[in-house]
Parts: sequence; structure tokens; C-alpha cells
Amino acid sequence: MPEGASAARWRWNDQVQSFIPRGSYYDPDCAVVVEEFDHTCPWTGTAIGKANMTAFQMFIGLLFTCLIMDIILLTSASII
Repeated sequence: MPEGASAARWRWNDQVQSFIPRGSYYDPDCAVVVEEFDHTCPWTGTAIGKANMTAFQMFIGLLFTCLIMDIILLTSASII
């Protein structure tokens, strides 16, 4: 356990063979420990958690915006 850390904040994880903070999760798909794990993204192949949730949400928003723009461009091109 890291020095100065209280035992209540850390727990042993057999998969990682190390102590990990409470609220974190070992993702076997990516082989990483992630704080506040949400899911494994099949498009990016990464574990989504506390550290990269904002970037993931921006990625999804941009993807949705591009999809809408493609639909608008394709439908307007068929009218002309």
C-alpha cells in the first residue's frame, strides 16, 4: 500500500496483484485500472472513466454533428 494512505481508501486486487483505490475497477479488455469506470468503448478500444469522460463525450458529440452534417449534405445534393 502506498505510504501515508489510509487502509480504508485502498483495496487489494488479485488481477492486478496490487492495491488499487476504492471506486476504481480493473478492465480486463484494456488491462488497465480505471477510476470511476463507465464502460469499454468499442470504437476507440479504451476504457472510459473519470479521466477521459469529457473527451469521450466530446468525441460522441462531434460524431453526432458529423452524422447530421452528412445527412444534410446528402439530402441537399439530391435536390439540386
